[in-house]
Amino acid sequence: MKHIKFALLLASLTLPVIPAALAAQDLDFYTQQFDSANTIQDQFGIVRSVADEDSGSAEFYAHALDRLLTEYPGISSAGVTGRRIADDMAKLLCQKLGEAEYTASGLNLWRVVENFSDPLVQAEALHALGMVQATDMLPQVIQLLTDINNAPTEDRLGQEQTAFGAVEGLEAYRDSSGYLPVFFVTTGWYSDRVKSRARQALPNIMDNPTDPLVSVIKSSSYGPGVKYAALQVLEASEVTAQQKASGAVASLTEAWRTSTNQAGQRSILTGSRKLALSMVRRYGTEDTNVYPLLERCYREGADEEEQIAALSALSALATDDSARRLSAFLADMNERLRRGTLTREDERMVRVIIPALGNTGRPLARVALRSVLNADWTGAVQRLAQDALKKIQ
Repeated sequence: MKHIKFALLLASLTLPVIPAALAAQDLDFYTQQFDSANTIQDQFGIVRSVADEDSGSAEFYAHALDRLLTEYPGISSAGVTGRRIADDMAKLLCQKLGEAEYTASGLNLWRVVENFSDPLVQAEALHALGMVQATDMLPQVIQLLTDINNAPTEDRLGQEQTAFGAVEGLEAYRDSSGYLPVFFVTTGWYSDRVKSRARQALPNIMDNPTDPLVSVIKSSSYGPGVKYAALQVLEASEVTAQQKASGAVASLTEAWRTSTNQAGQRSILTGSRKLALSMVRRYGTEDTNVYPLLERCYREGADEEEQIAALSALSALATDDSARRLSAFLADMNERLRRGTLTREDERMVRVIIPALGNTGRPLARVALRSVLNADWTGAVQRLAQDALKKIQ
């Protein structure tokens, strides 16, 4: 036992000791060396030495970045090699300042974005701005990303790299004003990699994005594709059922307000309505404006799938309003049966309407269901009506 304890003690004494930060005298030494270095190569070598030995020393990195920004115009005009070293040094300094959350570096980090042309350097600075919580620079970061969203240049790869950094920066800021610029990245011209990163960032920027997303859905400034994407993001978010339902009703309203002759746009509108219908069914709503919208989806929907989704939503709401509309749909089917104009599609639909009406549990549904028993429906349809009546107390 004594031998074991001695071995453990010996092992513990031989473990390397990693300092939490450079000692003040060491940092002073590196600062003096950096200030006396006359070439960008020597300066970068000192910065890397500090970075290798320590994860702190934010004041040193801020000092180095300040000098780099001052000397960068001369370095960048002197040749490619010096400019490349300066770019690498700027990236490392931005990274270290971001990790240190050194807020006082905010202005210089933004100066990096403005003065360095390498998009990877800009991206690192933009990310660091969010990490250091440089709130004074937040409007500039938002405007930069908005400009890239709206007006990409020929250098799309470079702009994607810059936008990627802006997305990471706005994610780190966690400020609601950055939500929509990042959302518009997900619907914009970018590659899947950048869009995926933006989708990942959205829930970290804002816990409750209902207001900005519903504002997009209701706005006349955006097309069906953007509005559909807003509804999808709202559905995937962690907001309440009531908030999701409000977005669904707004989406249904806008989808029926929009008319287009383009097949692709019509398909998007159909998809938007179907998603909204499923959300109304799952989450319910007390907004009475939803009922004429659901009826329109049933009567004018693009296909049977949409019609059935509308019936399911009405049934799930289980109100007198939904029972009245379902009863009216069933009355229409009875009339078509009487006139001999019933189609195969109608026969399939009546088998959905009857159970939907019974599932509302509303007493006023009895009249329509009993009318099925008095009409010349098949035995199978009449049995559906009988089963539906049993569900109404």
